[in-house]
Amino acid sequence: MLYYLDKIRILLCFLFLSWEGLLDLRKKKILLPPVGIFFLAGVILSIIQGKEDFISSLAGCSLGGIVLLLALITKEKIGFGDGFVLVASGALLGIRMNLYMFLFALFVASLKGIWMLLSRKGNRNTEMAFVPFLIPGLTLSLALLQSTWA
Repeated sequence: MLYYLDKIRILLCFLFLSWEGLLDLRKKKILLPPVGIFFLAGVILSIIQGKEDFISSLAGCSLGGIVLLLALITKEKIGFGDGFVLVASGALLGIRMNLYMFLFALFVASLKGIWMLLSRKGNRNTEMAFVPFLIPGLTLSLALLQSTWA
């Protein structure tokens, strides 16, 4: 069952992803001040909810840390901004919801990539903004998990 603060955290995440997704689409960059603000909001709300939520929130940030490491290893074939956004969304959503959101976003992004290849609108080196795919990823995660929370 989603509690009141859980709903606030999800709403904040939608607002955050919408803001950063538009920036990623238009300017191909992520602004770090909103990332920090939403990260702190997630940590504060998880502390208010209790120890279990706080641990889940910190664990949710680890997914972003892994993406940041991959960005470093791949010399930014995966953007650092994507990792920072996943750190903040992890603080807001917790590990389970953040992981589902990420996996669904990868799936939707791969569908777009396949479409781009088949329609010859891109090739394997064509860059795509990833953050906008996190919004349908979060929506699909909420639909899948319905009334459970990480």
